Amino acid sequence: MKSRHSRRYKMEQNNANEIVNEYITRIYSFVKKRVSNEADAQDIAQEIALKLYKSLCIKEVVNVEGFVWTVARNTLSNFYRDNSRFKMNVSIEDNELDINDGSSALVDQMIEKENYHRIRKEIAYLSKIQRQILIMYYYEEKKQSEIASILNIPVGTVKWHLGIARDELKRGMAKMRNINDLKFNPISFCKVGYSGYTGSMGDPVKYIRSALSQNIIYAIKNTARTVEEIVEIMNVSPVYVESEIEFLEENQLVIKEKNKYICNIVIEEIEDSSQIDIIKRCYGKVAGEIATRLFDEIKKNNYLNSPDILGPNDDNFRMWALIIYLIATADTENIEKPITFEQAATIRPDGGCNIITAGVDSQWSKEILEISDGFCGPCWNDNDELTLWLVDSKWSDKRVTEYYGGPNIERDLKLIGRFIKGDTLSVDEYTFLLEKGYITKKNGVYELGIVAIQPGETKEKLEELAHKIKNEVLNENTNIINEYKASLGTDNMPKNVRIQREFMNQYLFSQDGFLCIFSAEALLESDRLKIVDEEMKKAVGQIVIMK
Repeated sequence: MKSRHSRRYKMEQNNANEIVNEYITRIYSFVKKRVSNEADAQDIAQEIALKLYKSLCIKEVVNVEGFVWTVARNTLSNFYRDNSRFKMNVSIEDNELDINDGSSALVDQMIEKENYHRIRKEIAYLSKIQRQILIMYYYEEKKQSEIASILNIPVGTVKWHLGIARDELKRGMAKMRNINDLKFNPISFCKVGYSGYTGSMGDPVKYIRSALSQNIIYAIKNTARTVEEIVEIMNVSPVYVESEIEFLEENQLVIKEKNKYICNIVIEEIEDSSQIDIIKRCYGKVAGEIATRLFDEIKKNNYLNSPDILGPNDDNFRMWALIIYLIATADTENIEKPITFEQAATIRPDGGCNIITAGVDSQWSKEILEISDGFCGPCWNDNDELTLWLVDSKWSDKRVTEYYGGPNIERDLKLIGRFIKGDTLSVDEYTFLLEKGYITKKNGVYELGIVAIQPGETKEKLEELAHKIKNEVLNENTNIINEYKASLGTDNMPKNVRIQREFMNQYLFSQDGFLCIFSAEALLESDRLKIVDEEMKKAVGQIVIMK
């Protein structure tokens, strides 16, 4: 028996309905890939289904599969033609620009035409031979063998240059995101972080609670706009924008200036892989040199066995706490810090006080997330007796929860201090410290489970050593540090956000997370540090500084 799709059909209604139901999911997927607006996608898919149903009932169809996609493409084509407002971003893949490919869909050709001028501008930035190959292949419709003959190069070289040229075009087009593309190509935040402490709302990600919130904020990241302008950019109902922007304004994620709104969080958008390369190169070198030099000096001078250092008698465990803390907190010379946290941070209605950062999702931001996998910190909280300092990472348990810090850590600090002083605690208090990993219980005896360092000669010598090594390395690497800082332009940021970014920039290569991450990576790769056992992950990387 022949397959179903090769039969000749003039269908009854039931049969036509069966075919439509069989294809409807694929039809919607076909449309959704080409139309990012959900409402338009649904309307077009429904129109295709209706036309398909009517056509199947009155026509004889030899190839159902081909007929379905002919109807789909023609309907989508009519939609483009009848809706002059409709625009799309191009996604350059191997076949989308190949106008010599007879199987290319009509919709792909329309996308190509709409983006012709943008693509042509990007082609100007390619090398001469890449421009020649790209133009001959895509626009002059020459075969790869013909191009090879004309340029007197191997066919394999032509293929290689085509691949490189496509990659360059992808990067160039990604950089050219037009704010008006948000209606069809909305952004999403891949991460939301903060410096400071949270309030009753908890993690700031709760403020940026939807795709609508994120795209409103992105639409006003550099330019103040009215609700009407935001509505036009996003192509959504004013009702949704008005209610959401009121919520964002109430919680100080956006600021209202007369009748316009401007973003009030730091948006980090990595536009190309070169920024990833500079992070890895600069931090890898600087952090690696600081960490390995400091590690070797601490071991050489036998500081880990000082009676001023308390906690588990395990050199590897002690080093995890000490070395990252010393690297992050050692003062850096010749770096001015004119902007205070109070000047840069925002006080939220829920009692939090912080600077919120958000990263725009992209292929390059994913690489950043891989580098900083599970990392949080440095974090520190203190009272009159001690400071509790820590970093969370993929090598520790997650201890910095959405309500970590501020008033929520007061009990921890108080009980840790009492335990170190030798006070007798209640069963409930011992249980609390055990659950947090601050203490352990062996043979019925409670012992300190985290590293603590008391005031004295050892602490002073360690701090002096870290200060000396850190500043030597920074001075030796001034050029690449300045290169990295220069890549973090703030010129296009609104004034209120610029001060937040500049406050954070003051601590680059000083107390920032990348310095801690790359330091730990360098020590692990050189086999100086070892990953701790599972039962010690609650406590690793924490240190108590007694006052």
